[in-house]
Amino acid sequence: MWTVSEDSQHILCTRLVNLWSFLQSKPGLINAHLVDFYTEDTWDRLVPKELQDELLSLSDSDLASLPSSNKLEWKRSEATETEDSKQGGDKSTLSSRKESSESGPAIGNKKATESVCGDCEREKSCSPLENSRQEAQQFALSNSGICASLEDVWRTLGVESKEEDKPRFVKEHMNVKKSHEVEILSGVVARLCHVCQVDQVVDIGSGKGYLSECLYLQHGLTVLGVDASDSNTHGAKKRSQLLERQWTGLVNRTRTIASSKCNSASEPIREPLTKNSESETADKNSCSAENVCAAIEQEVGTESTTQKQTKCSRAKAWKMMSSKPGSFTPTTAYIHPDTDLAALVGFRNSDETPEGLKLLLTGLHTCGDLSPTILRLFVTCPQAAVLCSVGCCYNILTELEEPGAQEEKYGFPLSQVLQTRAVHLGRTVRMLSCQAVERMSAEGQLPAMSLFYRAVLQVIVRDKFGVIDKKKTVGKVAAKSKGFVDYVRRALRRLQLEDALLSDEEITSYFEQYQGKLRHLQAFIQLRACLAPCIEAFILLDRLCFLHEQPGVSHATLVPVFDPVISPRCYALVALKT
Repeated sequence: MWTVSEDSQHILCTRLVNLWSFLQSKPGLINAHLVDFYTEDTWDRLVPKELQDELLSLSDSDLASLPSSNKLEWKRSEATETEDSKQGGDKSTLSSRKESSESGPAIGNKKATESVCGDCEREKSCSPLENSRQEAQQFALSNSGICASLEDVWRTLGVESKEEDKPRFVKEHMNVKKSHEVEILSGVVARLCHVCQVDQVVDIGSGKGYLSECLYLQHGLTVLGVDASDSNTHGAKKRSQLLERQWTGLVNRTRTIASSKCNSASEPIREPLTKNSESETADKNSCSAENVCAAIEQEVGTESTTQKQTKCSRAKAWKMMSSKPGSFTPTTAYIHPDTDLAALVGFRNSDETPEGLKLLLTGLHTCGDLSPTILRLFVTCPQAAVLCSVGCCYNILTELEEPGAQEEKYGFPLSQVLQTRAVHLGRTVRMLSCQAVERMSAEGQLPAMSLFYRAVLQVIVRDKFGVIDKKKTVGKVAAKSKGFVDYVRRALRRLQLEDALLSDEEITSYFEQYQGKLRHLQAFIQLRACLAPCIEAFILLDRLCFLHEQPGVSHATLVPVFDPVISPRCYALVALKT
């Protein structure tokens, strides 16, 4: 879904209403507090007996995979068929299931779904657990049919979806996750700027300037980085100076490559803007874009067709990035829906005419209410023409009915369809939406023991101290603890309770008593995590629907831009105004 229309609004409204009905049917599951898992008998109270038996029968890998994809179904089916075949069952069903699993996810793939459900019907019915998973997965964004791929976006904008050759320096300065995010999002933003003829980029919530620096140095864009924290702005300036020095070193290395007729496979690096006019003249004479391209073209004549195409692409990339040096200006400002971006950008870039500006608003993992603020600003700011924003931290969103949430400035809900229904999620539900289900599945890891420690601690507190102040928290004590006894003593001190009232033996006896129920907690956490993608979808579709409700917005969609295993909050809101 990309073009804004009455039909698109109707589809989004219907999807949101259906999703809200589904979430309302699971109040106990989505609002459960893991801290109270044992004290409130959550397992028997919220998990039906038929689901209990299935969950406890799963292997560790199957349980870890429960919230995502259809791996569990394939593994369970294979195990079931293997057992049936020992009793003379037909193995053909197993083959058909393997084929459907290899062809793609069962949910969201009509043929695969029909194949799987057909198998289930032949076995009389799907299992209760599988029914629950499929019911939840149909509401995930990946199966909604609403999101667009980057290829779809480029196609509608008349741009080839083929990847351009770009110099990649970011991996030398960031961790794997940040490098993955910055490299991909900067490429998307740069292409949007080129296609939509954007003058400047405003990176909101720019932090230490990772994305902004990449947009400037790698793509030659003019960027204003805005952050509310002076310390972040100061850090961005220091990092910018450091990168400029390192960037020059990388350019010098490229000059060496060019002078040796590109004997290395290294990719070209854009010439930096130099402040010394004499050195700038020398630079142009020794390693201009034309000289580099000539060196590349000279070598092309002796290479294969594939190598020729690669070298020519690199030559074009050099020319494109050398033609516009760009700039990066970090600044401190508090962004709100009424911020005058033209004045902010015009003040920082006096050579531009604010009235003629065409801006792209972006943000990489903007926390909490900052993402909705960017959307509101995009709608209200006349100069904002393009939006490309990735949000995160749904747990700290404000809602209309919560203390501290201001009228017209709360983070959720944004769309009229949800506002008229007085939708309220609550912090516990929003916390659930932050689960990294694809990463959990890929790593095959079960929930951390710290959650078990905390649930048993709650039993101890109830038995020995009675009701405690709910506002007091334990914090990340488990990471510093040597074991359960040490954890309990540290936690009780955090709660301002007397740990000397319990002996080590008594604390150990609690651990041993509940150790046999550890699997119950693990299974419940994974079952509950199946709903995490549904809640994230609900929040993001609300934002998309808000954009589709605005008369000035011509295109708006959700695009999966990151690998969800590396970066779980992987969806970007991309929008254009008329």
